[in-house]
Amino acid sequence: MLIKTPKEIGLLVRDRRKARRWTQDALAQRLGVSRLWVVQLEQGKSTAQIGLVLRALNELDVPMQVDITPKDPAARVAASGGIDLDNIIRETSTPYRA
Repeated sequence: MLIKTPKEIGLLVRDRRKARRWTQDALAQRLGVSRLWVVQLEQGKSTAQIGLVLRALNELDVPMQVDITPKDPAARVAASGGIDLDNIIRETSTPYRA
């Protein structure tokens, strides 16, 4: 699924919530937020706190995956190997040795 707008995230959240037969109140309680916050998220409020949005997606078992695809076809081929974030973190957390 390709998501480009806050409205699309809201529709996804509402769809997953309804699939679980949860009310907006039930999701709000699980997240520790108000029902109004859930309503605004589902309506695509663009100023929703990203941390809370990610918590909502996690609570609804919606994993977030990032696919970085360059627009330039030549760069797309070079990038097709993917990015290993775990490896980058390991490499950058290694102590500097002189």
